[in-house]
Amino acid sequence: MDEQRPFKRYRANCHCKAYVFEVDIPETIDTGLVCNCKYCYKRGAIYQCPKNSDDIEFVKGDPATLTSYSFGDVKHQFCPTCSNYLLRVDNKKTYVNLRIIQNFNTWDLPTEPINSASPPEWTPPKFTGTEPQVEIEGAKMYTGGCHCGAVTLALKSKPIDSTYDAPLVECDCSICCRQGYLWIYPSKSQVTTQGWENMGYYSFGRGVWRKTFCRTCGIPIQNHIEDYTPERIEAEIPEEHQQWAREHLEWSPINLRVLEGVNLGELKFRRVNGMTRRGPFYENP
Repeated sequence: MDEQRPFKRYRANCHCKAYVFEVDIPETIDTGLVCNCKYCYKRGAIYQCPKNSDDIEFVKGDPATLTSYSFGDVKHQFCPTCSNYLLRVDNKKTYVNLRIIQNFNTWDLPTEPINSASPPEWTPPKFTGTEPQVEIEGAKMYTGGCHCGAVTLALKSKPIDSTYDAPLVECDCSICCRQGYLWIYPSKSQVTTQGWENMGYYSFGRGVWRKTFCRTCGIPIQNHIEDYTPERIEAEIPEEHQQWAREHLEWSPINLRVLEGVNLGELKFRRVNGMTRRGPFYENP
């Protein structure tokens, strides 16, 4: 029983540091809670539930200004700037997303269901755009998108299953661990995206990549790099990052959680220690 376990005040924050809060939960977190709805799947969220909502104390940022997205009888609350998912609020309890707890790694954390209830019905948004025209032997077309349907995409790729031998990455850098990204790295010619006008963008570090997300439901979609010309690279990107930008101009990394028809459990992800791989290094508030 949690009442018999020692509790600890943990500190948590979204990546852009607009929201910082402290929460009292068990000192030893040996199990996380997962929800079986499609929204939580796309978020890769893992939760803990404080005994009382008063056990969550915001020290920066007004929680009333978080963007709230409802699915069924649950409100999902996220930062409107960086889209980091903070709180899951149902009609009985408030759950904290463990991914935003400072210095807490969820990689090998065992999980169990929040409850046994069936998730609300949900139909994947239909992609209605032009499919990628690139020729790939044995290719398969995958579609997907955010949860609310404002952003959809199509990816033409070799089958993304146990036979897939190109890089698939799970990174523990300060943004990837918070967002629960699972990365695949197609080229731009393999991807068509609809709903750019509904995207939010968040950039940090080198400033070359921009993380995209749906502004309505907050689901993280892609890692986007502009179609920089040589002149723009020299004018807009710091010299020490220019070569890196040139080498990655054709990349269009996608968060695999947004694709339909992919069994994440059968894929072989390479875990990358992005937290200490290269600077500038993130400092928790």
